[in-house]
Amino acid sequence: MYRNLCLGLSLFALTACVTSQESRPKKERAQASSLVFNKSPIVQQTSGRSILRKLDRDTWIQVRNSTKDEHIKLYATLGAGEWDVSIADARAYLQAHPRDEVGITVLALALSMKRNYSLAAYYAKLLDELHPGNPEVYNILGLAIMNKPGPSFEDYRQAMKNFQTAFDSSSQQVASGLNLAYLQLEMGNAAASRDTFAAVRDRCEQCVEASLGYGIALSRTQEYDKAEKVFKGVLEKEPHSSYARYYLALVAKYGRGDNEGAMKHLSAILNDTANKNTDMQRKANFLYRRIQAQVYGQPKEAIAEAKPKADKKLPASKENDKPLPPAPALEEGDIEQAINAE
Repeated sequence: MYRNLCLGLSLFALTACVTSQESRPKKERAQASSLVFNKSPIVQQTSGRSILRKLDRDTWIQVRNSTKDEHIKLYATLGAGEWDVSIADARAYLQAHPRDEVGITVLALALSMKRNYSLAAYYAKLLDELHPGNPEVYNILGLAIMNKPGPSFEDYRQAMKNFQTAFDSSSQQVASGLNLAYLQLEMGNAAASRDTFAAVRDRCEQCVEASLGYGIALSRTQEYDKAEKVFKGVLEKEPHSSYARYYLALVAKYGRGDNEGAMKHLSAILNDTANKNTDMQRKANFLYRRIQAQVYGQPKEAIAEAKPKADKKLPASKENDKPLPPAPALEEGDIEQAINAE
């Protein structure tokens, strides 16, 4: 489940501690600090898809083209999502500045975005040797462990330790917290996952993935009222979020046994012309038809074929006239199984 959520929610935040900036003028350092290391981190997904950016791609390109600061240029290329260019630029910069912290950090992060986790881990370890305390190190090492072939249970535990170390090392860390929370959820510790997601939300109010994960964890701990509130809060920020709608449907069906409420949310996904997420539309359509069959019964042809022949010796029972009962709610913890199955 962890690998499929968002998912592959393997994320990073561009929040490295840049000690090599100390040699630059204070004005330039302040500019770099306000752009890269502010209290609203820039968060991206290491699987290669953007989750949240404080600046859009065009703005990053404008920043890159207008600044003379080489560090900002490196980060701006990374922010623009140009991973291959980021790798090439970072390597070229490191040829002239082989021990530079920003250059190594950007190179390691860009390699992670390209899913070259083994090489990213190599540079992360180099970064830790040359500049101990960089919070990105343990996040990247955790990702490398998670994505190696056939990870074991002990590997997962080590990855969690790395994510925890990264998350605790800086109040601006967001990515490692998301990784930690989703791994906790996958490992069956819903309460710990809920608390970690809550901590991530405190650091990054605009991180929709943190809210989605928080809602799922609340569902696992059977705090359905809170979960619904969280998912509805996501819809207030992103009215076309098919994920929030789908999870609301799952909570309604499997958490409350409210089939009609679930169908309402699923119908909203299917009728949303602005929603281009075909995968979620497919899932919503499948679950909608499944609930529809449970509530209203099978098609007449299927019923006639499956219906046993009546025994003439037995009196007709009015019980047969009753509508089919709604699908029962799942037991504790099974809502996540429903998310997997659907």
